[in-house]
Amino acid sequence: MRIAFYSDVFYPELSGITDSLLITGRALARRGHSVLYVGPRYGTEDYAVIGTEPSKESEATNGFPVVRMPSLHLPHSPTGQTRFTLPFGAPRAEIDAFDPDIIHTHGPYAVGLAALRAAKRLKVPLVGTNHTPIEEYFPAGKSLMRAYDAWYYNHCDFMTTPYAELIAHMQGAGFRRRARELPNPVELSLFRQPHAAEKTELKRAMGLAGPTVLYVGNFYAGKNIDVTLEAVARLLPEFPTLTFVVVGRGEEEERLRILANRLGIERSVRFTGFVPMKDLLPYYQAADLFAIMSTVDTQSIALMQAFASGLPAIGAKARGLPDFLPPTCGFLVEPGDAAELAARMREIILDIPLQERMGRAAVDYVRQFAPDTIAERWEEIYLLAKRGKKESASLSS
Repeated sequence: MRIAFYSDVFYPELSGITDSLLITGRALARRGHSVLYVGPRYGTEDYAVIGTEPSKESEATNGFPVVRMPSLHLPHSPTGQTRFTLPFGAPRAEIDAFDPDIIHTHGPYAVGLAALRAAKRLKVPLVGTNHTPIEEYFPAGKSLMRAYDAWYYNHCDFMTTPYAELIAHMQGAGFRRRARELPNPVELSLFRQPHAAEKTELKRAMGLAGPTVLYVGNFYAGKNIDVTLEAVARLLPEFPTLTFVVVGRGEEEERLRILANRLGIERSVRFTGFVPMKDLLPYYQAADLFAIMSTVDTQSIALMQAFASGLPAIGAKARGLPDFLPPTCGFLVEPGDAAELAARMREIILDIPLQERMGRAAVDYVRQFAPDTIAERWEEIYLLAKRGKKESASLSS
């Protein structure tokens, strides 16, 4: 099959959606399919955020064709890279030459509307993935935006979400099409559980003298990294060598640094800045547990990477995290509850057999998200969408 991915968020923007699109595209290509990406045109400064430049894009996108739509920089976005894509200008000639069998849209905004128009014009199935409840982007006018979300995905022949509750959430706003839960893939080949001696050596090399808590991801309000900082402050009197390693970047970084200083824990918190996925493994392997108090994540690729590296995790009981953090692999705590988070962190730090048991369970659990496994499920959905499109055309003729 020839599959065209349309998304308002794409390389070089730091996002789980970007990672998912690239990993899925590679897996589908390995299985004999052709892939084309359609996304916003980013500025040189957006590539500089991740330490690269536009001329190296082909290497990052595995040489797959990328069609760019005109866009403007969106100020004050969580990543600092988000673009406002203009609702016109998708180059038809390149898309027509690719001649897609399936158009797969990953959002309902300008690029998504271009996907809808292209699917209608080319008379091919439109498959949609809703990665995040729309009100996360537009908190004002929530009812109106939810209605728009449902209207958009009702034009799809099939829709998926990373976690099941989001489908019910959309149905409450009027969504009526066929839908299925389908998680994003994880590049498991880049992550593995370390041996005990290897972890000890990594800690020594990174200057980590004691228990290590890790967070990987963007820094914006819904990620609630401040809750973990407060939990660390509660634990330091008992564990003075504890370190909280915070990997990533975003609009909240300055506020988080100020908070760490105000809590008196700045020497126990290490902000690393952006780290490419290929270089993340030592951070996961040197850590003892992963903490994510996000109330906006529908899956969290970083959580899956932590599991693949043998880390137990503690997460907020919010959005999609309960679907992806089973009790064998860690704990769920109430959103915003720094005291409960600290208590669970203490439990994992002190109980080494529990830590090891959860780490092994995490490695076993995350195997189901291997790229080729997820790609196989996409093949099934694409075939269902094609069959449904054909049946619909027969009924209308």
